[in-house]
Amino acid sequence: MAYSQEFREFVVKKVHSGMSRDKAVKFFNISRDSVYKWLKKHKETGEVLDIKRKQYKTRKISSQRLLEEIENRPDATLQELAEHFSCTHVAVWRRLKNLKITRKKNYTLRREK
Repeated sequence: MAYSQEFREFVVKKVHSGMSRDKAVKFFNISRDSVYKWLKKHKETGEVLDIKRKQYKTRKISSQRLLEEIENRPDATLQELAEHFSCTHVAVWRRLKNLKITRKKNYTLRREK
């Protein structure tokens, strides 16, 4: 969890007003790296804003499309499914794992459908 903007500014203000960096680390119970990063950022930009996170990529494999593809081609390998969805076989495996689907072939279950 990130520290608040006000807390960062307060720590930087205290260090600039004479508190040693080591004392600030112990007093505020924060890591030395955090204090040094905030001071460096404040020196460069005048602010100690948090780094914006990158937006998450949308999943390439739609759960519904994957289930439909498995229904249409039950004997397809992970590699064949990956080629169909233009991704890696690991991505298909992870998506199947999230959906709690195993790729074990069970012919007795398939016959019952």
